[in-house]
Amino acid sequence: METQQDIDQLAAAIYRDKVLRSRAMTPDERLMESFRLFHEALTFTKAGVADELGTTDETVIMAEVQRRFEVVRTIEERGSYQPWPPPSAQSQAA
Repeated sequence: METQQDIDQLAAAIYRDKVLRSRAMTPDERLMESFRLFHEALTFTKAGVADELGTTDETVIMAEVQRRFEVVRTIEERGSYQPWPPPSAQSQAA
């Protein structure tokens, strides 16, 4: 059985590997990777929406995804979203 310390070490190693791979990429490679990651996240989001709504209708699914993006955009524009933990707490922890 893995301990929390083992899991934390593995997570740190994976994070370091991702950072090193990203630093080794050209700007074009990073841009292409960002598109790939967005597409992957959108695929998972659409699957979740389809499950929640109980439909496979792509038009209905994309309308709901767009609605959710608009909610996030509205929250960000209003400044209602605050990262957690707050930046002041992050600097104290470091």
